[in-house]
Amino acid sequence: MTAGPPAMTAGPDDFSDADRVRLDALLADSPLGAKAMEPDELAGFCAALATGPDAEPPPDWLSIVLGEPLDTLMEAASPELVQLLERYRIATARALDAGTPAIASRTLRTGRVDYGGFCRGFLDGIEAAPSDWFAAADPSEVAELLFPIDVVADALDPADRAGYGPSDWRRLVRESEAALPAAVGRIADYWRIVRNPTPTLRRDGPKVGRNDPCPCGSGRKFKQCHGRA
Repeated sequence: MTAGPPAMTAGPDDFSDADRVRLDALLADSPLGAKAMEPDELAGFCAALATGPDAEPPPDWLSIVLGEPLDTLMEAASPELVQLLERYRIATARALDAGTPAIASRTLRTGRVDYGGFCRGFLDGIEAAPSDWFAAADPSEVAELLFPIDVVADALDPADRAGYGPSDWRRLVRESEAALPAAVGRIADYWRIVRNPTPTLRRDGPKVGRNDPCPCGSGRKFKQCHGRA
């Protein structure tokens, strides 16, 4: 995995570069190399798990990441790899809470920095979530938030994709790639509000008029006392 522009690659504070190198090496190690997610896909997958409607990840998330059935997972994956993956997932969630989403990339043979793996991993995380994202909130709002992810992952509905000519599509992909950090941050904020809506304030007593006596008993009008602000 090759890091993209600095503004797009801020990593979790408590997951060091050495941890990341070790995790990448273990993911590529046989017999998991052909089955496990690529590092950029893992980053997107963990970001989606951290931002969605569920407070906890699905119980089979490690199985999805490693491409190994649950009943044989511990035989194929070392305890060190399992621990690193769990730490990475938690660190990703903390980074999102801190407003520093980690957008991973890979460099293609052509030299182009590609964010498609991250976005495909993000969509895999949505698919793996215990709750249906579109049923847990306003589906049109969710679709709008996911639009840049869908574009970069080339996952738009074919009819929508057909509405863009080649040059317009390339421009849209570039714009969507640049918008990924902000897009992931907005998605995290959206689900944070959905999961924890602001309670409606309720008045326990009757409303006090500005010219009424202040309830504190001072003898002054409310507007001249506690209602002055």
